[in-house]
Amino acid sequence: MISSGQMLAGTAQADITPEPGIELCGFAVRPQPSASVLDRLAIRALYLEDGPERFLWLHADLLALDQQLVARIRKRVEVEAGIAAGRLMVSATHTHSGPGTIRLIGCGRPVPAYTAWVEGQFATAARGALSQCEPCELWAAEGRCELAVDRRGFASAHTDPRVGAIAWRRKDGSFKAVVLSYAMHAVCLRGTGISADWPGEAARVLKQSLRGGPVVLACAGACCNLNPPSVGVAAPQMRGWGRQIAASILPESCFVPVAPVCPGRSLLKVKRRLVTLPLEPSSPQEVMRYADACLAEAGGHREFGPKFRLAVETWRQDMMRRLADGRLPFAEAELFGLALGKVVFIGVNAELFSQFGTLIRANGARAVYPVSCANGMIGYVPTLEAYDEGGYEVDWSMLFYSMLRPKRGSLELLVQNAGALVAEVAA
Repeated sequence: MISSGQMLAGTAQADITPEPGIELCGFAVRPQPSASVLDRLAIRALYLEDGPERFLWLHADLLALDQQLVARIRKRVEVEAGIAAGRLMVSATHTHSGPGTIRLIGCGRPVPAYTAWVEGQFATAARGALSQCEPCELWAAEGRCELAVDRRGFASAHTDPRVGAIAWRRKDGSFKAVVLSYAMHAVCLRGTGISADWPGEAARVLKQSLRGGPVVLACAGACCNLNPPSVGVAAPQMRGWGRQIAASILPESCFVPVAPVCPGRSLLKVKRRLVTLPLEPSSPQEVMRYADACLAEAGGHREFGPKFRLAVETWRQDMMRRLADGRLPFAEAELFGLALGKVVFIGVNAELFSQFGTLIRANGARAVYPVSCANGMIGYVPTLEAYDEGGYEVDWSMLFYSMLRPKRGSLELLVQNAGALVAEVAA
């Protein structure tokens, strides 16, 4: 019998490090292919059970996962482990120094054999987590880190310095698992070395620093406008920044027990919500005009070289084909709410501007932490201010994802729905 304030927690880890020679995903301008392994890549699994509630989180050192791969993983885990899709979150650290498991034009070609192997490793990690459960108490910490910078250089500059963490501790006080969220792109490195970037280093430091050697899921929160102080630094600098992020929630005394929202109630609650986002442009004429306008932009060619034309022309062909097939221009955003007492993680299948977390918290006092790149990827979702300012995130990012841009107000619509989802899981 699990006592009040406790739940069952299971963890596992599966290696997904490829051999050097595979292309790395995330940058249009970088040397290819990979030439070395700077640190290992992994899938980290966390299984939770509290009364009738069950939840499985699979978190990988990858840039992102496309919707079809997530659907296959969910189906496989449901068959092999009995975890329904609505109780499974599959996320990525967004490292730009790992192989591609998503189509990103000109930014590293995915290798089907590697993707198939990774899919199997997800299932292996899921089975391992379910087989290693034990009663744990829930603890939480919140730190601050002023490392991230708004990379856009516009008046709407914003950062989110919160570092949110939650931990599962055994009866003897040792740590079994930790989840950390910090809003900063995993783009410290830009060379030919395979690496999990700062999330991998932060996970390693916490595993070594906390008793019990916990499995650590380090997530890049709402970070699409936020970079580290420099991009393309040497590995020792990346590791230093990872240590700095981890240090913001250390030592162990930073963690405090988490109580249920209401006495006697369970600590765990999971809900998800699907939100339809209208996209633009939505007609063949608009697609042609937009592609021509992009090709006339000297800045895109200057920044990305030949890859910019490749992205524009591929995008144009893809969009015209979709419209000819009668596929309506909309995207389905998936919001995944995980409530752990008074702490809530919100997974979203997009790259979100950092204002997302701040706007949700403005509506209440709860500790809410976003998790980007969760359950697929629909691309960048900018703020209203960003649409007026322009920039890569607004004007060009969807060319590389080969997707249409969400219409103005989409991020604010997601904030509204995420706030409602937080209220639901808190009820």
